[in-house]
Amino acid sequence: MRKLPGAGSVAYMGADDGRKLLMSDSNRLEKTVTAEGLLWGSEVANEYHGIASSHMDDQWRDYINPFFEKYEFDLTKTIDFAAGFGRNTKKLLEAGAGHVMMVDFNQECIDQLKSTLEGPRAKSFKNDGYSLSGLSDQSASFFYSFDAMVHFDMEVIISYIPEIARVLKSGGHALLHHSNYSKNPGGDFRANPHWRNFMTAAILKHVAIRSRFDVIEQREVPWGEEQIDCISILRKK
Repeated sequence: MRKLPGAGSVAYMGADDGRKLLMSDSNRLEKTVTAEGLLWGSEVANEYHGIASSHMDDQWRDYINPFFEKYEFDLTKTIDFAAGFGRNTKKLLEAGAGHVMMVDFNQECIDQLKSTLEGPRAKSFKNDGYSLSGLSDQSASFFYSFDAMVHFDMEVIISYIPEIARVLKSGGHALLHHSNYSKNPGGDFRANPHWRNFMTAAILKHVAIRSRFDVIEQREVPWGEEQIDCISILRKK
């Protein structure tokens, strides 16, 4: 990815190949991602993955399966983004995914995925935490992320959206579960309910449209007692 001039700026630019990208200063993104990565690579993460896995069947039934029933997602080549220890990958394979590319920033997660899920239908990829540089253009038919981006810094999400557009083929879909928590701007996400980072459905929609997506649905969903999450369904033009 090409850096934009000026530290800390978020800008709109036209790439030589005609893609329009929204990007943030990579130096600051690297610091943000590294700090959060250390947190999620700790014992906190190990406990989290165990608890989250125990709820996966119920969450898939209540939050994910309704979208699979409503839309005809092409699961031939699926990306499970921020795959963690693979609880979502298992559900995607059960749903008929032909091949799943499991992407995560944490080496601990990659090691776990390699030892438990890698095989003919699944392969792990370690990324840099703010791009998908290891994946080829138009290499995926479906991009999926559940119960991960809700914790991402807003600027990290902004950096990923054009990358998702790059790796998806035309007509491919993305299902993104992200925060819709607009309180405490500039604050530490760990002080927010369920560690939701500052983000809104409107911001994601704006960035997605600028990155050549049709936003075909955004559904607010509860997490705990509050409507602090959103699932956005995007289609690559």
